[in-house]
Amino acid sequence: MDLEGVRSFLAVAKHHTISKAAASLYVTQPTMSLRLRRLEEGLGFPLFERGWRGVTLTRQGAYFLPYAAQLVRDLASATEVLGEAGQGRPLSFATVARDQEDQLVVGVDSWLTGRMTDAVVDTFDAAVGPHGFRITGRPAPTLIDLLELEHIDYAVFYSTGTGDAIHARPLLRDRMVLVHREDLVVDGERESAVREALSAHDFLLFDNPVLTHHAGVTTRLIDDYGLTRFRVVDDLDVMLSLLRKGGTISILPISAIPPDSRGDTITVTELGRFPPEITIDLGWHARSGRVAEAEAFHAAIAARHAGPDAPAFQAAP
Repeated sequence: MDLEGVRSFLAVAKHHTISKAAASLYVTQPTMSLRLRRLEEGLGFPLFERGWRGVTLTRQGAYFLPYAAQLVRDLASATEVLGEAGQGRPLSFATVARDQEDQLVVGVDSWLTGRMTDAVVDTFDAAVGPHGFRITGRPAPTLIDLLELEHIDYAVFYSTGTGDAIHARPLLRDRMVLVHREDLVVDGERESAVREALSAHDFLLFDNPVLTHHAGVTTRLIDDYGLTRFRVVDDLDVMLSLLRKGGTISILPISAIPPDSRGDTITVTELGRFPPEITIDLGWHARSGRVAEAEAFHAAIAARHAGPDAPAFQAAP
């Protein structure tokens, strides 16, 4: 993606005119207009509506805005870390990365960190010692990208298409459940009862990042249950807070719900007819040659979730 185009987009969104945005970035107005046109062409949708009152965001532009702001902020943060120490800057990259070159890097899906981190830490700690690995939490699509780029060695993530470059072996089977306030009683085996509960509440639709790569599941949910009332959230804690307040309901992987939140005004209802199970995979790069090592890690992590201490999961075939 054209970074200058993204910066130009943010400047116009801030100043509401192309001329002021161009002045803020010390470029000419034609240059600014060209950057925006190229960005919109690359994205495939319009970002702005231009009228006599100035420049306003389209619906697509408003949706794209937080992602663009986060992208630029993340790149600025990385640049700051990579810079020289001193002059008020944080520790240099050389200091931050000291002794990490030979470590295994293990990714854990952001929504699985609460459930899987202990098992991952214990598994790799036993294999390579506490200083032989480090863990990074990212959404599943990002972990898959990092595996393909060979930036991380292993990843635990919700199953999705990975391509030929990645070996992904099913680790555990998860399932989708109805999540709601505990004072709402729903018979999950009766489809009519589930539909009634869903129609009487706003459905919390998680926008980013967990199930966006499971669009088929989300689409089936919306179509099968005829969902029309939504509240969009992009943070699990926000979702749990809204559930506690009542008036909302959702369907989530049971592993995504922290164990300590259940029973604290939030409960889950098993669903009889829907939906399909979701598999949690252990993935690694196909060229790594670590098949035997990966199999050992796979067995150790799965064993941690095979007993009654982890009732949310089932062993994957």
